[in-house]
Amino acid sequence: MLDYFYEADDPFLRGMGVDRLKLPERDKWLDALLADHEKPDRERDRFYLVWIFRGSRVGHSSINQIVLGDEAFIHLHLWNSQLRGAGLGTEFVRRSANFYFERFNLQKLVCEPWAENPAPNRVLEKLGFAFVRRYRTTPGIIAYEQDVNRYELRRPNRPLQLA
Repeated sequence: MLDYFYEADDPFLRGMGVDRLKLPERDKWLDALLADHEKPDRERDRFYLVWIFRGSRVGHSSINQIVLGDEAFIHLHLWNSQLRGAGLGTEFVRRSANFYFERFNLQKLVCEPWAENPAPNRVLEKLGFAFVRRYRTTPGIIAYEQDVNRYELRRPNRPLQLA
């Protein structure tokens, strides 16, 4: 997961709204991830799921700002560019969302992708995330100030399907 960020070129990072200069030192980021991994769910800052396709790791999703039993912010990254555009990312996000709703008893997932990055915006719309608003912010510690689209998904009565 870390290699996805550290090995990406600057145009790719900018396309996601990420500022390379804000990436923490790799060892420090890894230490924080591993320390958080050992915590019980009620104390976690974040949670990661790796996406596996045909036996290979191809992406990940994560949640942070977790309020157990209430809401969390979801993030989605399909690492392999050759797999983009075929609906695979949408399926991975669908499965991830269902997992997060169950594991953390969430009532809502929030996602705020860069407004100018069409892929995650399309995925969220396909899955029934409701567009709430577009606004300017710095959406995370590794991001630069940008326009984001805020989407929210209320927990469905049954497992999430494609919209």
